[in-house]
This record gives sequence, structure tokens and C-alpha cells, in this order.
Amino acid sequence: VLDETDRMLDMGFGIQIDAIVKFMPAKRQTLMFSATFPPNIVKMSEKYMSNPVRIEVGSNNTPMASIKQEVITVTEADKYGQLQVQLQNREGSIIVFVQTKFGAEKMAKKLRDLNHRADAIHGNLNQRQRDRVIADFRAQKTRILIATDIAARGLDIPHIEHVINYDLPQCPEDYIHRIGRTGRNGKEGQAVNLLAGRDMGKWKAIQRLLNPGQKIEGGEFKGNGNGK
Repeated sequence: VLDETDRMLDMGFGIQIDAIVKFMPAKRQTLMFSATFPPNIVKMSEKYMSNPVRIEVGSNNTPMASIKQEVITVTEADKYGQLQVQLQNREGSIIVFVQTKFGAEKMAKKLRDLNHRADAIHGNLNQRQRDRVIADFRAQKTRILIATDIAARGLDIPHIEHVINYDLPQCPEDYIHRIGRTGRNGKEGQAVNLLAGRDMGKWKAIQRLLNPGQKIEGGEFKGNGNGK
């Protein structure tokens, strides 16, 4: 079973996968799970699988209809203050996505200093540390999880009510994975995007993914009915 295959290839693990497959018996069942299907994934399926059957559920570029998306335009200097407003005005569990590992730790510490129950998860934590952070968040000992894109996929915690994109992702597809941490199993969720001037290029790339063929104007969604 190869899970998150596209991400493994993005991170350069193709060599390791090749090495492991050499030890596999010729007659086997192979399952590959991937959120996206770029050409390298299709090529891998042809290389390692015999007459594979492709099963698709949902869409690669359509967020769940149960997720309400909101855009708040801010200056870079006002972004942290607006985050404080959002944390104060919202109830329930929240994931805040930031761009860097250092930024995640710094943000979590600043929030703890303000008496928020906050913790950080990122790639510099070992597996035991990650397990502890997720267990505390799952048990609601922690209310706010500051995360890099390591938490954008595979994190299934039903009580997450809000996702706040403090920093937009580098890859537009990761936006859909990020906001998909809420609104799970038929529940409603909210995704808030704090956009400063330097974010507009990334935001337009996200819109092109969400609304293919639609004219892009300013910072608003055109055509999917999910934006504010």
C-alpha cells in the first residue's frame, strides 16, 4: 500500500520506492492512494501495477460544500492582530496554517503567552512528539494547533471547526487539503484566509484551480458560491 503517493514523489522518495519494490514478489496486489494524479503518478502506476483500476472519489479542485470560505484582506502589519480577533470570536477547535517550522513554533509560543491552549506541529518534531501533539489536540486539551503543511493531509479529527490560513500554501492544491481538515463527515466548517498584499499572487493561483475557466478579478471567488 502506497499512501499519499504524490506527496512522496514531491519529497523525492521515488528512489526509495524503487528500492523497496525490487524486493516485492512479482505476483502481488498493489494499492496506490493519491490526492492528485499528475503524469509522474500515472507513470508509476504503469511501472508497478498490472492493468490497474482507477477509482476516483470527489474532485481534485472542489472543496466540500459544507466548508464556508471567508477572505479577510489585511496589511502585513495587521495580520497578527486580525488573527487574535478571529481566535477570540470563534469557538471550538482551530488549525492555523503557517508557512515555516520556525514560524509555527514562534506562533504557538506567542499564543501560549496569551493564555491560549496552543501547540505546534511541523517536520522538525520526531514521531513521538507528533503523536503527543495530535493526541492532546484530539482530546481537546489543546484548542489551537499551529501547523505547517505536514498537517494538511491525513489528519482526521472530526471536532475541528475552523481552519485559518495565516500564510497561504505554496502549492494551490494544498489549499483544498488544508481546508478539508474541517467540515468532515457531513459537518459544517469554516475556512478563513488572511490575505496581505504579498499573498495575492498565490490567491489568484488558488482561484484558477477552484474556478477553471473563470475570469479572475481582485480577491473574490467567481462562480463557486463558496467565497465571501
